[in-house]
Amino acid sequence: MRASFLRSRVVLTAVALGAAIAGGLSCGGDSGPSKVTIADYIGAITAGTIAAVRQSGSPPAAGAGPTVTVTGNGTVIPGGSSQASVAGSAPFTDVFVAVDGVDGYYQLTLPAPVANEDILLTMAQRIPAQAFSLSYGLGATGSIGAYQAVPIAVVSVGTGEVQVSVSWNGKSDVDLHVVEPGGEEIYYGNPTSATGGTLDLDSNAGCAIDDVNNENITWANAPSGTYTVRVDYWDSCTVTQSDYVVTVQRKGQPAQTFSGSFTGAGDQGASGSGTEITTFTFP
Repeated sequence: MRASFLRSRVVLTAVALGAAIAGGLSCGGDSGPSKVTIADYIGAITAGTIAAVRQSGSPPAAGAGPTVTVTGNGTVIPGGSSQASVAGSAPFTDVFVAVDGVDGYYQLTLPAPVANEDILLTMAQRIPAQAFSLSYGLGATGSIGAYQAVPIAVVSVGTGEVQVSVSWNGKSDVDLHVVEPGGEEIYYGNPTSATGGTLDLDSNAGCAIDDVNNENITWANAPSGTYTVRVDYWDSCTVTQSDYVVTVQRKGQPAQTFSGSFTGAGDQGASGSGTEITTFTFP
């Protein structure tokens, strides 16, 4: 049992649905001191190697284009990533994503019409609301279909100089492990290191499904050197497959994401377990 590893559970920060946007907060690259834009919520949207273009103003008005159906996790963390699948009532070439009530939107243009597409949203590290709504729309031959609104809850986590997180889309137990430069491993069995690195969010432990589907390790003042990131499939919890995304945030560097999938029963691994995802250096 997972309890045999004396796992220390991290209390999740409560999500306050319907919270108002914090007045005047801005962290997007082109936001003014009193103007919040979509960049304050989402840093990037990609589909494989294709990157969406951020536009200013309101998204195009809906017309007679394909209608959209969106599936994905309704919970995000600042600085993490979230997977979404969009499907159209007819083939489409463009995906539009906006935050309701906020200036700007992303337009993802695909090289050929498709019936469905998996996209990745990398969130900003300081999201100025605890809940918001994403609007998705699809375009084909110049016509855009009706938008679908998807409510999103934000779970507060630490960001700091170095932040490593994992999100996944199955009701399963996925564990994040990071070995810091001095060799100490941070994971559920050792949630805080001597340098202050902390696992401050740990989801679905022992198949107690909370549907947050995110884990996060952060350093407010990160030690210099090489970090190793691993992800362990602790338990499938009877799910056939879990698709995951690891996000690495380093102060002064662009975010990096790494995607993969787990199948099988899981290994209930402890220290030293997991699949190596990446190594990186800081600063």
